[in-house]
Amino acid sequence: MRNYPTDSPKAMSRLLALAMIADGRLAPQELKTLHHSGVLEVLGVSEDTFDDAAGELTQDLLAHSTNHAAGMVEIEPATIDALLDEVQDPALRALVLKGMLEIVRADQQIDHRERRLLRRALAAWGDGSEAFPAVA
Repeated sequence: MRNYPTDSPKAMSRLLALAMIADGRLAPQELKTLHHSGVLEVLGVSEDTFDDAAGELTQDLLAHSTNHAAGMVEIEPATIDALLDEVQDPALRALVLKGMLEIVRADQQIDHRERRLLRRALAAWGDGSEAFPAVA
């Protein structure tokens, strides 16, 4: 996976894009939710930057993930932790996590892979389970 500067728009965008595809598919509702939520604007991320980061994530996943020969893309936990570590500012972390939660809830079900990603973010970024009870 490529590295992005800490707290950069691309680092935050990549995590939002990862939340969209964590369950193995991109639901149209998830993309609509992202755009209607205003999270990109609050984070200071342009749609072009988000699109670039999402495309680069896809390229990196295909190049570096395990089990893609079986038609599946799996990301190692250490890789997810490294991606999460690129967002350090507590206020940005809270906004990104809120955006991720809105995205995974958009299709009215939270898949076990989406839940695992959210739990990993909570573990890496500190206990926020009281603020996000549906994840715990």
